[in-house]
This record gives sequence, structure tokens and C-alpha cells, in this order.
Amino acid sequence: MKKYINPENQRYVYYIRETLNGFAIQVLNVDRDERYPLTPAIAYKIGLTLPEDFRCDASDKTEVVAQLERLAKANGLIEIE
Repeated sequence: MKKYINPENQRYVYYIRETLNGFAIQVLNVDRDERYPLTPAIAYKIGLTLPEDFRCDASDKTEVVAQLERLAKANGLIEIE
């Protein structure tokens, strides 16, 4: 599973998690070991730029992976293992 991090602020890890209705992008706060679903409010709070027509969740995993990649590109995030 792909995971991304901001090389300048390694406090948050962005990844995909399975939900009841499909898949969603999640944010892991590494300092507190807390996980949050990515929403526009959370993105604003942590300083992320959301691409236009961005979706944080979908029933198709491929679509959510594409959205995570768009998020990474828009914010200079790098993939980690």
C-alpha cells in the first residue's frame, strides 16, 4: 500500500484505508499515533492543498489511489515504504 510523507514536515503520513463503504485517504499523526479521515477541514487544519474536484473517499480503490497520488503531487509529498 502506498504511503506518503512531507519531507519537510514528517509529522503526518497519508495512506489509504478500507472503510465500510469502500476506501478513504487517512492521515496518521506520527507524534500522537492518532488517525484521522482526510476531510477538507482536516486538510485546512494541517496546511494541505486539495486539488480541484478532489475526493477523499470512493468505493473503488483505484480511484482513491489516484486521488492520493494527486494529493501527493499537489503538496510535494514523497512515497515511503
